[in-house]
Amino acid sequence: MSEFHPFLEKLLAHLGLSPAQVRWRWYRQKEAFRRWSGSLKVTKPRHKFCPRCGHLARVGDRVCPQCQRPLPTFVGSKVYRYFQLNRLNQTVTFGFLGLIAAIFCIQLALTHFQSLLAPTTTSLLAFGAFATQLGMDGEYWRVLTMGLAHIGIIHIVFNLMAISQVLGAFEGEIGPWPTVVLITVTQLGAVAMHALLMSPNVLTAGASGIAFGLIGFGAAYFHRMRQYAQRRFFLRWFLYGLVFGLIVRANNAAHLGGFLTGLPLGWLLAKSHPKRRWVWRTAGMLCLAAWIVSLGFLARSVFENRLALTQPEQTEQS
Repeated sequence: MSEFHPFLEKLLAHLGLSPAQVRWRWYRQKEAFRRWSGSLKVTKPRHKFCPRCGHLARVGDRVCPQCQRPLPTFVGSKVYRYFQLNRLNQTVTFGFLGLIAAIFCIQLALTHFQSLLAPTTTSLLAFGAFATQLGMDGEYWRVLTMGLAHIGIIHIVFNLMAISQVLGAFEGEIGPWPTVVLITVTQLGAVAMHALLMSPNVLTAGASGIAFGLIGFGAAYFHRMRQYAQRRFFLRWFLYGLVFGLIVRANNAAHLGGFLTGLPLGWLLAKSHPKRRWVWRTAGMLCLAAWIVSLGFLARSVFENRLALTQPEQTEQS
């Protein structure tokens, strides 16, 4: 048993403690920790999943043994699985979430990270936020880009987490083109309800209307499929979301609009006839074209306001 430093011995004696007793207790605790740590077996992960075909592969493999496609790293495969992006037929989900994240990163870069927590009104307007008055003035492209703009890091993280948990699974069930229609229609429903219930000058942004649209879609979809436990889950999620929106003063009007427009889509797509796939494909192409046009107007808006994005806010947000 090793001795303590002389200074520590004197300090213990000055405090009225026995150095030998303290030394002995220290030795016993150290031995107990050594026995406990020696009994632990640290197991390293040995497998990862291919994000394209879902085949199981070893951690060190760089090519999937099933589909011969390049494999991500072990951490990358965990990210794919966490965000429900572990299948090739979830391209729309990956693209939509990536687009939201990319626009937010561009916003941070152009504003020198001033938009990280509380973006200015100028920044939100430049990146596609919506107000009913702006739509009445002819800026119709904002009805879609509103779902891409977000008010700070907390806002975007919550929405990305919520959407990623269900959108990929739904895309695997209904296919990519109906998923594009689902995203677009629920976004339009959120904007319509906002315009109906809120003041024309209230600025709004975020994809939470789409998230609630997915909740409504899931409730109707699983109701028609007679999976009532899943239906109750989505209905509870809807109620919890409304209560949370009241607490944080979120835009529950847009939430309600997204939910109501998701309901009929869930009912229709639950038992859609295979011969009607061309209808959803055509509608999906039209919706995709609308998104591309809106992104063009968004790019022009950002370019025209690039110098004003770094300026401090002069007026209060309406």
